[in-house]
Amino acid sequence: MILVSYYWPPAGGSGVQRWWYFANQLAKRGWKIDVITVQDPVGSPSDDSLQVQTHSNIHVLPLSIWEPGKRFYHADKPKAKGGLAYHVIRWVRANFFFPDARQFFIKPAIRLIKKRLKEQPADWLITTGPPHSMHVLGYALRKTNNIKWLADFRDPWSKFFVNYELPMMSFVRNRHKRMEKKVVYAADCVITTSPSLTAIYKQYNPSVVTILNGYEKLLDGELAQKFTMTYAGALKSNQHLKVVFSVLKTLSDRDQLFAKQLRFRLYGASDFINPPSQLKDQFVAYGYRTKQEIDFVLPQSHILLLLGNDHPDSQLVIHGKLYAYMAARRPVLALVNKHGDMSKLVREYKLGAVFLYTETDKITAWIASQFEDYKAGTVAHLGMPDQSFSREKQAEDLHLLLNQLES
Repeated sequence: MILVSYYWPPAGGSGVQRWWYFANQLAKRGWKIDVITVQDPVGSPSDDSLQVQTHSNIHVLPLSIWEPGKRFYHADKPKAKGGLAYHVIRWVRANFFFPDARQFFIKPAIRLIKKRLKEQPADWLITTGPPHSMHVLGYALRKTNNIKWLADFRDPWSKFFVNYELPMMSFVRNRHKRMEKKVVYAADCVITTSPSLTAIYKQYNPSVVTILNGYEKLLDGELAQKFTMTYAGALKSNQHLKVVFSVLKTLSDRDQLFAKQLRFRLYGASDFINPPSQLKDQFVAYGYRTKQEIDFVLPQSHILLLLGNDHPDSQLVIHGKLYAYMAARRPVLALVNKHGDMSKLVREYKLGAVFLYTETDKITAWIASQFEDYKAGTVAHLGMPDQSFSREKQAEDLHLLLNQLES
């Protein structure tokens, strides 16, 4: 098997964890895996703990490439925004680099894969995106040496929230849509991380299957002494953290005990964050932390905050952190699309409460009710998460799928 993934340990973050876990589980089941990846992926934090645990059946082949994305990444920092150079760089990124700024990975990776296939044939080529350059690579190799190709979409392509935010010309947007359809149509199998995206892609290819991200293990820990809300993961400006700040400020102004006991912790990238001065003692932004650290702090929380991206088609995405929250068995406050897959999971499995960003009165009332439970000492674990959401179950489903498609 050849796995093409832009993100791989020692890189950390959500883009790594899905296929790092799947690859290790497949390796335990006898698969030998060559991982084609990038030497130093742009904008990815480091998590050395993952690298140590990699199975011996996995052979990593990192490529060193030129990445204009490094310039784009620094240009996206808040301090760099606002000037003419920032807008020019974003326009160039959106319209001249297709399908994304990682396009210069495609040709050297194709050469390396063809060389590896001559040395040792493989049954499967797996590409995982975003970045969707990985799928363009797969499309180019789809008929090479009779190899079967599986395309894994961790997020949508043309409906990806990043694409909505970029200043693309209309013909470039249409080019993305055409290439997305070509990839989905041509792949021997497509897997996605949400039922809604699977339903859309099934219009172009009947061999589309949902393989969720899932949780790795149950997370146990004692609740913090203070009334603690935690957000873990990447944070974009369209996730409206300011709504949460506004609600917490209202509750703090109304109740001195709430203000005294509240702790709001954020783990992850901390751009776009501007808490009100009244919350400066209650709010802490820790920046990126390793998966091991996050697994330790989640079960200490009284509320786990889930913020969906506020954009068209947000219903197609299930954030990976929801499964970690599920494993921590603490109430989830989900500010998400009410018609999306995330909302369905929270409601059906009684993980917490779902609101729109605009429903501030209802959000305020729900947090206040959780605080009443905290004061009464009646906070308890949620029920055990459904085993069908475990990563081990998802990996087993993937293993069976690959074997079935080979026969």
